[in-house]
Amino acid sequence: AWSADVCSSDLMLVAERCRDFEIRMDRINRTAEKLADYLSTHAKIEKVYYPKYENRANYSSVIRTRGGFGGLMSVIVKDADRNAMAFYDHLRVCKGPSLGANYALACPYTLLAHYDELDFVESHGVSRYLVRVSIGLEDLTDLKARFDEALSFVD
Repeated sequence: AWSADVCSSDLMLVAERCRDFEIRMDRINRTAEKLADYLSTHAKIEKVYYPKYENRANYSSVIRTRGGFGGLMSVIVKDADRNAMAFYDHLRVCKGPSLGANYALACPYTLLAHYDELDFVESHGVSRYLVRVSIGLEDLTDLKARFDEALSFVD
């Protein structure tokens, strides 16, 4: 059973986090877009999935004033069957299937969400080697360095 103390403390935390939500999201949006731009031109990245590059016209039709493309992206490294695991293992961010935290998170999304149907999702264009990344409030230069370090393990 839930106690009133637990519920009220949760509500207070949510209320506190709402106060600076726009500021945090603005930073996340800017950092994620710059990181996606950087990774999309990286020699060891096969593909970056990010709203700026995927169905942009649809996204732009609903984006809010001062809005951005969000902090969520997915990446596939070159020769992913050989390199995805090393990239993921060496990427120095927290690991987990979440988004919206104040810190970056990464997870092997397809493996987690579709483990028993990998052939099926790949037949629909979703790589089993896709790594989903949620950007937090980290400094862009620091994130680039972390990605570069992990990509140094990619052939």
